[in-house]
Amino acid sequence: MISIFKNTYKLSLTLATIFILGMAVSLFAIYSLPGSLRLSDGYQPEFLNVYLIIASTFLVGAFGLVLALRHKKEVIIFRDRALEAAVAAQQEADQNKSTISLQGVITGLEQAKGHKAILAAGLNTICKQIEAGQGAIYTTSEKEGKRIVELQSGYALNIGESTTISYEFGEGIIGQAAVSGKSLYVDDVPEGYVKIVSGLGSASPKFLLIVPIVQEGQVLGVLEIASFTDISTDQRKFSEESAQLIAKKIFNKAS
Repeated sequence: MISIFKNTYKLSLTLATIFILGMAVSLFAIYSLPGSLRLSDGYQPEFLNVYLIIASTFLVGAFGLVLALRHKKEVIIFRDRALEAAVAAQQEADQNKSTISLQGVITGLEQAKGHKAILAAGLNTICKQIEAGQGAIYTTSEKEGKRIVELQSGYALNIGESTTISYEFGEGIIGQAAVSGKSLYVDDVPEGYVKIVSGLGSASPKFLLIVPIVQEGQVLGVLEIASFTDISTDQRKFSEESAQLIAKKIFNKAS
């Protein structure tokens, strides 16, 4: 009984049912009234207005009951659709998560020969697995007493092979990640900040992930990934773990 009052729908349905039953009993009692008063027959014209009022009220109550039942059906349909949408979203999330694998990065790094090939293999594998629109990888060096990170390899970059791009530690987003040793994620990249150019035209990604490549507290480089869609938490974690694998490979190669 208490559960009925905890549910608004059940309460309204119960009250509507009681109302209709009450109206039916009232109508019968009024119809029986002439007999109780010892009148000549059961129907008297003087009671017509009473009959009409009771009948109209009864119809209104019945209409309310029908609406309540229809509302229940709509609520069930809405609930089922919401449940289906939630299940579909979870399945999509699980599917996206399942496509990310560090094993692909490990395999690519193992097969690569040479410093630059290692960087390119790591970058390409990461960008393909998270479906990035563009990517770049920089390594740390020192020139004229200044620490810099310089572009070594790119993924879908619209630049020539001889183009040199470098940042001092602390300069721009790349330099900030290098000097702090921490990842940076920008989810509202200004229009024109990064452009991806193809034969069909050019477009600007809205999401940017910068991951430092660190080994034993030393920043060996920086990984930059641009995307048209939000880079999920799992994808960011995957990118950071991949950067650690690249750092380990570079460090071991250097030593």
